[in-house]
Amino acid sequence: MELELRHLRVVCRLADSGSVSKAAAALGVSQPSLTAQLHRIEEAIGGPLFARGPYGVEATPLGKHVLGRARSMLADMDDLVGSSRRYTIGAGPLRLGSMRTVMFGAWLSRLEEVLPGREISTQVDTSCAVLTDMLAADIVDVIMLGRCDDLHAPPCPNGVREQTMVYPEPFAVALPSTHRLADAEAVDLSDLADDIWICPPAGKEDGDLAYLRTVCETVGGFTPQFRYANLDTNEIEQLIGAGRGISLCAPTVREIPNTVVRPLRDQPLTWRRTLRWRTDHTTQQDIDRVHQAFVDIYRATITENATRRPWWNAHPGAHPTVLDPCG
Repeated sequence: MELELRHLRVVCRLADSGSVSKAAAALGVSQPSLTAQLHRIEEAIGGPLFARGPYGVEATPLGKHVLGRARSMLADMDDLVGSSRRYTIGAGPLRLGSMRTVMFGAWLSRLEEVLPGREISTQVDTSCAVLTDMLAADIVDVIMLGRCDDLHAPPCPNGVREQTMVYPEPFAVALPSTHRLADAEAVDLSDLADDIWICPPAGKEDGDLAYLRTVCETVGGFTPQFRYANLDTNEIEQLIGAGRGISLCAPTVREIPNTVVRPLRDQPLTWRRTLRWRTDHTTQQDIDRVHQAFVDIYRATITENATRRPWWNAHPGAHPTVLDPCG
């Protein structure tokens, strides 16, 4: 078999996902099909690229070598395609990248209303680091991130701008309905020192875990205990409901069976919802439309989900600040 660029993208996706099943879902193929394709790629290269580790698949020394060369080659090709686009006439498709969110479908529908006739293609990932890499490589034009503080978040690449849509967005905590603090009106971070924390969805590390550790150690006086990793959103929700651990959550979170959501007292942990975009072929007018569409759906989701929680009206400090594009 002769290697092609699409094969290199498969290798990179596997490395970023850390899991064959998650990479297969992201690529839109079955797990057996992806496994067979990986075997053909390894046969063409001459050795195994990944080995199964305690937290999923990990690159072998050969795999790390191939990944380094593959990422460089793909970045060069994506730059060629992206830089050539600026010589074309008219607005092309809007290539949108986004973190996973319960609002994604409704947001996409709103975008199709405010950008009529504009083709919108999408890439969804759990990691803002992966999305930022895709933006830098000109695979997407604009990305929506829910990111932690500037110290831990992936920085903006050259030629990329950022616009804040929601800040601060205080984190709440999702607890099993049988948890000792399930009936508390609000929870102190320090009260969670003995709990098992569930890692965010698997993917390339984007600073969220480091941010959580830093705040727990400096504000709560403890280092969080992690027992579960390499999970998707549904698996995390199942573990919480089964009483296996706790997790941070945004105020937009939907109702989860056998789970309660409680605010963290004094809002020690916050997110920033932002847009990042390439300035070479995305206009500020388009960005403002994307921004307004997102905050419209965000407000509607808050109304649908958060306002049903008994503590919501009594804790205005746990409410996010939503910014319109010209606000």
